[in-house]
Amino acid sequence: MTHNAAFYFANLGADVARCVHAAKNCDESRYHESILRAHRTLEQLHKTKRYEAYEEALLMLRCLSLSKTTPETLSSFQSSLDSLIATFPMRLTI
Repeated sequence: MTHNAAFYFANLGADVARCVHAAKNCDESRYHESILRAHRTLEQLHKTKRYEAYEEALLMLRCLSLSKTTPETLSSFQSSLDSLIATFPMRLTI
């Protein structure tokens, strides 16, 4: 089954949300699993040839990496991420 870029971008958002949750709980094993999943999803997104979505996804992963430095930035990133991915369930058609 082939999915569109919005599907993969939303899934990447969920993967990143799991990373945030794991980072907040200091669960490095769970974080590592989630970041690997995020990179697999990123590969699928790249295959859709929607390069603008792919570049936004790369930015999302970079922001995750930078936000891990302090609990305040991680919470701020989580809030922004939640706002972004909350719009996708209404827009996806599977």
